[in-house]
Amino acid sequence: MKEIKFTTRYDDPTLPFSDKDFKGKYEGRIGDKSDYIQMINGEKKHLALCPRCNNPVVILGIYKRINVAPHARHAKGVDIPKVVKFNEYKYKNCPYHKKNANYVKEYVPETEEPERQKLYQITKEHFDKAIYLLQKGTGIYITLSMAEELAENYVAERAYNYIDATVYNIPWYLLYSLMGGFPLYHMLIKKNTIIYRHLRKLKFDLRNSMVEGYVYVEENEGYLLTATNYRYIVDKNDHLNEKLDFSILRPDKKVSTGLYERVDKFSIGVDSYYFSNLINYKNWKPRQKVLDIAAKYMKPDQTVEVQDNSDWMD
Repeated sequence: MKEIKFTTRYDDPTLPFSDKDFKGKYEGRIGDKSDYIQMINGEKKHLALCPRCNNPVVILGIYKRINVAPHARHAKGVDIPKVVKFNEYKYKNCPYHKKNANYVKEYVPETEEPERQKLYQITKEHFDKAIYLLQKGTGIYITLSMAEELAENYVAERAYNYIDATVYNIPWYLLYSLMGGFPLYHMLIKKNTIIYRHLRKLKFDLRNSMVEGYVYVEENEGYLLTATNYRYIVDKNDHLNEKLDFSILRPDKKVSTGLYERVDKFSIGVDSYYFSNLINYKNWKPRQKVLDIAAKYMKPDQTVEVQDNSDWMD
C-alpha cells in the first residue's frame, strides 16, 4: 500500500509515501510510543496501520533500502499494544489483500457492528459533504427530496455495516445501497459528464434547465438510473482503483409485473480519498438544509420517519 495511518479512527488522515517528509512526519506522529517499533523475527520494524482494514502494517523502504519504491505491507499476526490487535477477518476482506474484487452488501459480524457506529456518525455529521461529492462525481443534481431518499435508505439498509463500507466510500455507498435507483424523468444531469454522454447516445430528449450547466430529462418510458456494482482493483503499483457501475433500465414491455431490462451500462471512477480529505477541510461552508435531513433520519436509535420534500437543494 502507498499510504498509512496511525489510529483506528475513521477520520484519521493518511500519510502517503509520496510525501517528501514521510520519515519526519512518521516519527513526529509516533513520538516516544515505542509500540510502533518492534523486533519481528530478529529485525527492528517500524509499524503503522492499514488505511482500509486498520490492521498493523510494516513500513518498507524508508529505514532500509529495498529494490522497489517505499510502501507498507500487512504485518500478519502482529499487534500494536494500546492501538490495535491484528484482526484476521478484516485482513481477509481488505482490498490490499484481495487485490481485485466487487464490494458486497454483506453485513459484518455482530461483534464488528459497535465500531461501525463511528462510521454512521461521520456520515451524519458530514452528510452535506457526501451529497456534494456525489453530485460532483456523478453529474447528478441531487435535490433535497433525493437526499432524503438516500438518507432514509442508508439507515434502513444499515449500509454502514456492509463489509466493505469505509469512510472513503460513504458518498458512493449512499447511492450504491439505494434499492431501485432513481427515475430519470426530469432528473437534472450536468452537461459533458459520463451519464450525459450515455443519455445522448440513447437519444434521450434532454432540455436545458434553469440550473446553469445542467439539462433535464424530458418524457420517457419510465426509465431508471441505478448503481449496480461497486468494485476495486489494486494494480501492480499498489494503487487502489475504485469504480461504481451504473445501469440504465426501462420497463420490460414483454411482461406486466414491474420488471426492467437494461439498455445501457457504464462505470464512473471514484477518487478514493476525496471524501476523507473533504471531512478534514477547515473552510467548508455547511449546507444546513442537507444536514437537517441527516439529523432527521440518522438518529441514535436509527428510527426512520418519512416526509415529502421536493425542494431543490441550495
